[in-house]
Amino acid sequence: MSIALTIALCLRDAEAQLPDMARAADEVGRILAREHASGEWRDSTDAGDEPEGDEPEGDSLHFEVLALDESSRDNTLSVLSILHGKILELVTVANLAPGTAIMRTARRARGRVWLLVDGPFEVEHALWAARQVFCGDRAALVPGELLAVERNLGQATLGWLRGGLAGAQREVEQMLAAHDQQGAWSPARAWGRRERTRLFVRGRLGQLGLGHLDRR
Repeated sequence: MSIALTIALCLRDAEAQLPDMARAADEVGRILAREHASGEWRDSTDAGDEPEGDEPEGDSLHFEVLALDESSRDNTLSVLSILHGKILELVTVANLAPGTAIMRTARRARGRVWLLVDGPFEVEHALWAARQVFCGDRAALVPGELLAVERNLGQATLGWLRGGLAGAQREVEQMLAAHDQQGAWSPARAWGRRERTRLFVRGRLGQLGLGHLDRR
């Protein structure tokens, strides 16, 4: 079975937020699958080359939800064990060092498109970003909230990243700019100076060896 979409939940002490994040991820995957099956958009990332032994599955769009836990000290893992019975696509990767969830995503994700989040996110924002990449953009981001990226770009930019979402967004934008390209961009909200400054600092923590602090 070919996986089209990986939704990566980058977690650390996320017990209270996790149920909503997981439900939103599941909703995003199922909505995109229905839209694709009904022909609302065409998946430009699908070259039609199924792995050996796999059979073509028509218009099916399969997804996985990776929950990557950075050694949470609360009950995040207990909540995940309950969610496994409700979301069949959920896979847990636990006991990660702080600041390595995105790096592990780049090495573990099977999807052609990746959607990365590190906290609660808007379903509509996630749908917009994933559609943008499925339909031709190499990346789409909502600052500080989520990042969607096609697999090849994600592997090239995030496979050695020690940091969080803001750092990942910065790395992807820099890689695209180096090739005279840019991703799709949408503001999360009407941020003030304080929020913009915080995001700027988060995006550069990895350069100081403090990528594990790149959290909301």
